[in-house]
Order: sequence, then C-alpha cells, then structure tokens
Amino acid sequence: MKRLYSFALSLGLVAVLSGSALAYDFPNTNDDNIAEGLPHVVKMSDAPGEVTLKFVNDTNSLAFFEYRIDGQIRTSGNAHPVVTGDYIYPGVCVDNRATPAAGCVAGDSETRTFDATEKVEVRLALGGERDWDFDWTEFDVAAAVGDKVDCMSGGWKAFGFENQGQCVRFVTSGKDSR
Repeated sequence: MKRLYSFALSLGLVAVLSGSALAYDFPNTNDDNIAEGLPHVVKMSDAPGEVTLKFVNDTNSLAFFEYRIDGQIRTSGNAHPVVTGDYIYPGVCVDNRATPAAGCVAGDSETRTFDATEKVEVRLALGGERDWDFDWTEFDVAAAVGDKVDCMSGGWKAFGFENQGQCVRFVTSGKDSR
C-alpha cells in the first residue's frame, strides 16, 4: 500500500510539473495589467477568420508578448526560461525604452492582425518584470463564412453582414462589401 501511495504521489507531481499553468504561478492577469497601466493586450476588432490585437507597453521597459493561434501547443523548440516545462512561442516585442532592443517594435504599442479560425491567445512571461506576467488570455475570432449555406436562415447576421445578399456575394466572389 505504501508503494502504491508513493507511486501515485510521484505521478501527481509529474502531472503538476508538465502543465504550463501549474509550472509557473503567474502573478497577474491581462485585466490586472490594464487596470494598473502595465503591459497588456487589447482586442481592437475581429472579422471572419481574423482578429486585430493591440500590444501595449507604456512602461520604460521591454515586453515580449507570446501568442498562439487556435490553441496550438508547442512540443519542441527553445525551452522557456520562466515557464518550466514549456517552450517559447512566437511573439510581439514592444520596447518603450530610449534605445529599443534589436527586433523589437520601438514605442509604446504595436497593432497586429492574426488569421485564425477560433482564437488567438497571448501571454506575457518574458520581458521587464516578473510581477507583470500573465497567463494565456483568449481573444475570440469571428467565425469564417464557409459557403452559401452558412448565409441562409439568418446566418448572415452572425458574420456581421447587413443582409443575406452581402453574405452570399462574399462567399461567391470573395469581395466583402460590409
């Protein structure tokens, strides 16, 4: 019985160490950072199949916002120096210092549009201060219109079209007249 308990305990420890959210206790959330004037991300807009995000860093520091699209999980790459057991994801570096680091956007913000089917997630775990870090924050993407059937029975409303004809025209021609 003692061996079984010890084995179960060690399995539990392995499970805790392998999950990124459990491998690092993120001190903040994106919403906390917005309220405190710290580096954060704001959803500017979305359209079918894309979302536009603004990465904001009003501090005199560097902030590297990692992102992942449609829940993609990295299983290899450069080991993350902060989040134990995870890897560094692609990101947006916003450096508001007088002399920005190479490869970073100089200034206090950068706006980017991402193509995605469902969502884009952003976290801050690299950059100036560890107490600014926040875990993955989801930004939903408007559903993409697949075919004319998606425009029927009021479906056009869900895609932000003014009428069914606009929706059908978009599907058949690729021209968006919204």
